[in-house]
Amino acid sequence: MAQQQTPRQVAERATKSVEIPRSGPMLLGVFGDQNAPEALVRLPNGRLDTVALGDRVSGRQVVAIADGRIALAQRGKAYWLEQLGGR
Repeated sequence: MAQQQTPRQVAERATKSVEIPRSGPMLLGVFGDQNAPEALVRLPNGRLDTVALGDRVSGRQVVAIADGRIALAQRGKAYWLEQLGGR
């Protein structure tokens, strides 16, 4: 059976273009159940890593994982790293 090409309108709606940061980690997505959430992160060196609460990303500890974002902390300061393209 021949594979059909995706209709243009479907491809446009299913695709988001985002600028990929050249430095720092990038959150690709959050998954798992609420009792043990995990996140897929692209590291500055291009490597992909799956992280959970307590893991380290670029020297910062993962202190929270929520819908479309993770909180990273270092030396008493925390910030949210949000998934590119929105949640």
